[in-house]
Amino acid sequence: MYGAFFCARTRSSGLLPALGVFASVLSWIVSCPASAADPKVRIFSVKDEGLDAEITVFTTGATATEAFRAGRGDFISAGDLPSAAMWKTGNVIGLAPLSSDTEIFGIVGKKEINAPGDLRGRKVATRIGSTGEFLLYRYLASGGLSPSDVTIVDLAPPDMVVALVHGDIDAFAWLAPFTTRAVSTGTNIKLITSAKGLANNRIVLSVTKSFANQTPELVRKVLRATKRATDFVRFNPEEATEIWAEAVQGKVAQSLPVVRLITYDMTFNDAFVNDMNELAKFMVQKGALKEPINWAMEMNPSFLREVDPKLVAASGR
Repeated sequence: MYGAFFCARTRSSGLLPALGVFASVLSWIVSCPASAADPKVRIFSVKDEGLDAEITVFTTGATATEAFRAGRGDFISAGDLPSAAMWKTGNVIGLAPLSSDTEIFGIVGKKEINAPGDLRGRKVATRIGSTGEFLLYRYLASGGLSPSDVTIVDLAPPDMVVALVHGDIDAFAWLAPFTTRAVSTGTNIKLITSAKGLANNRIVLSVTKSFANQTPELVRKVLRATKRATDFVRFNPEEATEIWAEAVQGKVAQSLPVVRLITYDMTFNDAFVNDMNELAKFMVQKGALKEPINWAMEMNPSFLREVDPKLVAASGR
């Protein structure tokens, strides 16, 4: 759900725990200067590789992609739906998955809501065009409901919490820390369901085609550094969260449980392909995409394979 551009001076006042930890660790890994011949790498969402990078983090993938399309970055880590939409522009190509989660992603609402049918006729918020909307559709369908059976309200994540606490909506579909924040208010609010079995919230790394064509070695450097950051967060979640907390004056105790629920894995495998295909099908049905993902044209696993052949495990890739 979050989006980030990478580049060594981290402008991180808006970092949130999930992607924020990864972005902080990445900037910590890549902060050494590049050679004079190398351009500055601007990554929207590394030290051993000698990259001069800058990271800007956004609260939603949609916001990040808007800035990315305006030419403010070279690489972008964004959610699955915004990523698939960007690939269709023809100017951006996917490089690798970064993370996934089903446990910090869910639907919260009033305590009397226990099943999809209890949402009939109620107001439910999410971010239109996001994986949150996809989760909401899947949850409704699991109870035989369609989107027309509820009133869907498009809200920014912080506004979802306020609206639910004030009773302006009955539920919302999003992820921590907003879901946990709503539940912790002490009002008549609970977690209705996690996304487990319904949707997998994925973050994907992409790059502009022009940058990949002109500076392929820099793409490989970024992927190698990103792999180190991913492995570091996976095997050292507490230390990674401490790095994030120091960068943004965050709270380790509150953020660490969220970080532990995220799977940091760059493997391009069948599970990733299948999840993305399901999302693309949803987007086609909504009219947000004209056609499914063209994996031969919209994702380039060759760079990832050069970093580590084991990271490319999808059938036929």
